[in-house]
Amino acid sequence: MTRRPWFALLAFGVILGIAFPRHAGAHRLDEYLQATRFAVELDRIVAEINLTPGADIAEKVIATIDRDGNGEVTESEAAAYAEHVVKSLSLEVDGKPRSFALDVYRLPSLAAMRRGEGIIRLRASTDIRSSVGPHRLAYSNTHRSDIGVYLVNALIPSDERIHITGQSRDMLQREFTLDYAVSASESDLDLAAVWPPLAGLVLAAAFHTVARRLS
Repeated sequence: MTRRPWFALLAFGVILGIAFPRHAGAHRLDEYLQATRFAVELDRIVAEINLTPGADIAEKVIATIDRDGNGEVTESEAAAYAEHVVKSLSLEVDGKPRSFALDVYRLPSLAAMRRGEGIIRLRASTDIRSSVGPHRLAYSNTHRSDIGVYLVNALIPSDERIHITGQSRDMLQREFTLDYAVSASESDLDLAAVWPPLAGLVLAAAFHTVARRLS
């Protein structure tokens, strides 16, 4: 009688382990966690990327940033690394390649990175023109695939005209597809309602003018 509850708890633990992989929570010391969040707007797409190297691999990341190895990160070295990360990202919108432009970057201290506590924060964006109807965003991240683990998600759009209709990821979350739709604005709907009768009046007036000239 006492075995069933323990068996149920064990089964529940296995289910949780499958549903929530290890890198969904705190990352391991030998991993480079890269979490991307997308914000879709009518005129641009914004990617916010947080990169957190674990303590055991921090020196590998620091060596890429501190290129002269003097133990200090200059502004030019920080900018170069941020650009390097952005160039590792690929994006397509409706099947057409788009290039990210680096907007903001912030690097933590080297000491914080060595403790596994430093988060590199980047924001990049690309300009788009979202017409009314369905759209698809396809994204991939290849930065430091030798030590990287990845998370990616979409933020709830701030514009009520934009609706997220689907999200899909590969098992490693290095590749991400986002389906969204743009609905018509109230002014567009008003114009759509007014245009047919207005067009009818214009055609009727034109027909009347032609009939008078022929009579």
